[in-house]
Amino acid sequence: MAEKYGISEAEYAVIQKQAARRAEMRREFLKQRTNPFKHSTQSGYVFDEGLQRFMSMKATQYEFFKPSRSSAIFGITAVLVPMFVYGYAIYKERSTREHKYRTGEIRYRERTFKLC
Repeated sequence: MAEKYGISEAEYAVIQKQAARRAEMRREFLKQRTNPFKHSTQSGYVFDEGLQRFMSMKATQYEFFKPSRSSAIFGITAVLVPMFVYGYAIYKERSTREHKYRTGEIRYRERTFKLC
């Protein structure tokens, strides 16, 4: 057969199946949403199983966490390395400033933190 819309027959069939599935899901949603008896006691929303699975997964993801090498490397690089780099930067800056104070390169009145 000739190609429709510049795509092959297999791709066209997949697109048709997706469109039919989307239309069926839309009909089901509208049917449930407009049913006045089903949702009158459930505050008027349609229960979505996929959304419930996602929310349950997010609520229990720490209970099902399995440590691995990649998660350990991520934890080390995201938490420990920045802490040590920041600590070393503060140590280096303070020690160079203290060295300048002790050698007299900076006069007392020009110091940042002074007593009077």
